[in-house]
Amino acid sequence: MPGLLGRFFQPPAAPPRRDESRSSASNSRNKDDSRPEPVTDALVKRKIERQIRDTLGDRVRSIEVRVSGRNVLIVAKASRFWQKRTVRRALETLPALSGYRARIELDD
Repeated sequence: MPGLLGRFFQPPAAPPRRDESRSSASNSRNKDDSRPEPVTDALVKRKIERQIRDTLGDRVRSIEVRVSGRNVLIVAKASRFWQKRTVRRALETLPALSGYRARIELDD
């Protein structure tokens, strides 16, 4: 800013170059990411199915588990209609579902 206004106001700081900001952001993200290697969906599915069998046993007639990333869908059918509430609560409190977005559906 030449002239009289340039004497009073400092020129704005130059924004960082685009390639520098992207690489520094990705480097800082990689340094902070100390999680173990990702667990495959099939392993998570088997773990959840095993916990359901151990927890509920014969209170469920059928179970279907779908895992997609951090989303988990459990479709179950209770053996008796009066067991639906206890089956739903038991499925909601499974320890294998911690850290996942679980959706539970009970069929009639």
